[in-house]
Amino acid sequence: MRAVLLGAGTAFAAAFIAACSGGSPTQPDTAAPAQDPATATSLTFNADVQPILSNDCTSCHGASRQENGYDFRTYAGVMRAVSAGSANSILVRVTQPGGQMYSEFRGSASAKSETIRRWVVDFKAVQ
Repeated sequence: MRAVLLGAGTAFAAAFIAACSGGSPTQPDTAAPAQDPATATSLTFNADVQPILSNDCTSCHGASRQENGYDFRTYAGVMRAVSAGSANSILVRVTQPGGQMYSEFRGSASAKSETIRRWVVDFKAVQ
């Protein structure tokens, strides 16, 4: 009986996490960064950042919900959380390791985090 309850609790937790992150725990990560962020010579919103945000963030910051007033479906919406060139931008701070949203990334969290940081800081958040 204890094993059944433990299994049910684990299944519930996995379903809850999947619902909050917009996918299932077994769903493949389809929005890995298009290029290695450490060696990228350019990063743009449309090609590199939007796929990450669409995959990992818009379930809470999108059409049906705009947590804390942020809608990450468009460049204009994302720029409400970005100060081009600034590592202190809200989007950069919350998506870095230890940041509030870092754990919401599926797949390669470190590569996604670095893509966002470099896009904002190094490439001045170009569209």
